[in-house]
Amino acid sequence: MNQALGSVQSFEQFVLLSVVELSADGETPTHSYDVTETAKARMDVLDRPPFGGIERQEVISALGNLAEAGLLAKAETEDAVGKGRPAYELAVEAGDVIESLEDDEDVGPYARSL
Repeated sequence: MNQALGSVQSFEQFVLLSVVELSADGETPTHSYDVTETAKARMDVLDRPPFGGIERQEVISALGNLAEAGLLAKAETEDAVGKGRPAYELAVEAGDVIESLEDDEDVGPYARSL
């Protein structure tokens, strides 16, 4: 898993930690909207300037990259009008993600806060 985490950018690691947080709250599989809102709410935890803001399209891209790296699994869920929406859940242990990232200079403060 460390190799997979090392293959993704800091922003993607931050998004992954947002999914870890949602997972701990029992809110997975989760949609990009919820991940975006969680990430925005946690920006102040970082010791570095934000990633230039968090836009939903960037989060969607990050979620796709994390799924490709094997860190997230895709699930299909239906929204209120019955349309299928991609949702994501952890494909790795939350504790392993936190442990692997808690010493990271960019996202470590967020990992330690979980």
